This record gives sequence, structure tokens and C-alpha cells, in this order.
Amino acid sequence: MRSMLITIMSTLCFLAAPTGTLAQVKELDNQRSVTANYRIQQGDKLSVKFFTNPDLNEPSLIVRPDGFISLQIINDIKAEGLTTTELRANLEKAYDETLLTPIISVSVTEFLAPHVYISGQITKPGRYELREANTLMQAIFVAGGFTRDANRNMVVHARPNGTGDWNIQSAKVMNILSKKGSQKDILLQDGDYVFIPDSKISQFNKAVESIRGLLPRFF
Repeated sequence: MRSMLITIMSTLCFLAAPTGTLAQVKELDNQRSVTANYRIQQGDKLSVKFFTNPDLNEPSLIVRPDGFISLQIINDIKAEGLTTTELRANLEKAYDETLLTPIISVSVTEFLAPHVYISGQITKPGRYELREANTLMQAIFVAGGFTRDANRNMVVHARPNGTGDWNIQSAKVMNILSKKGSQKDILLQDGDYVFIPDSKISQFNKAVESIRGLLPRFF
């Protein structure tokens, strides 16, 4: 009986909804389709709208460094790593116990520019936008090149593997630069780390030990 009442009331809400509201839903659905594959990152700004409970709207939510966002009524919820569609589904599930058939829309209003990190024996270590350095060699170039103590034969590249850890490999810069070399330049992705060890470090496992202390942990 209760489930039938909820269904009837939900239907009435849709029939009574003003044309403008339905148009907004359609527009935001179109926005979601454009960024359907984008996964939310720390620092992104989100807009969360409740079409039957506008007092709960959050027009400017920043994804915190821990990857969570804070909304009214419910506990903090993880946003980082999710698409807007996945986050919307999680929010509707979270609000289902307190709201009558919650209708929620989620959109990303400001994106954090994709970036890579480079550190170690490099002239200008730091974070660089991916559009400035989308390959390993470009990252080394925009960061000012190697220092005198850099190990040019073992540049370490680390990439999040999606399971809470990193895939780590090494690259020989001179091999990449050589026309006869077999190793190709590495195409970087958002969140990659490039580490240039000291020339005194000759073993790969020692270099990995050095970089792991710099890499953030995923939870």
C-alpha cells in the first residue's frame, strides 16, 4: 500500500512540474552526456540540484582533498573517481531514506586542469598542466631539464592503476632520443608522476623506494 502511494505521488509530482523544470532536467541531462566518461577529481566544482526539494540544492560544491563532498541531511559522500551519473545514483540512494523519490542532477561546473608531477633531479620540479607536457620528454623539457646529478639512464614513471596502487616503470632518456633506440617516448596521462633519481642510484628498486614516499595513497 505504501509503495503504491509513493508511486502515485511521484507521478503527480511529474505531472504538476512546471515546463521550465522539465526543460532544466533535459538540459542538464545533455550536459551529463557530454561529460559522461569524465571522472570527478579533487578540486572540481560540482552543482547538485534537487528538483522536488530545491532547498537542498548545492550550486557550488568543491571536491575536497580526501575526495568527499558534504551535503545536507546525509553523511559525507565520495565523489572523486566517479562519473556524474555514478555520483547521482549514489546520492539518490543516500537520500532515498529521507526524501520521497529524490530526483537529483549532478554536473561539473569547473574542471581541474589535467596535470602531471615531476620531481627529483630536475631544474624546476612541480606540477605541470598536461597540455604543456603530454609526453615524458616534454615534461623534462618544460621542467627545465636535468640537474648535474641526474641519472639520465633511469627516469622513473608512475601511473595510478585504479586499484589503489601505482604502475611504475623506468625509461632511458638517451634511448628515447636516439633514432636507433628501441624505446619510444611515453605518453603521459592525468595524475602521472615523473621522478629523476640521483646518479648515485643505479638500481631500479632503490629508485622505486625513493619515489614511493612521494606518491599519494589512494583509499
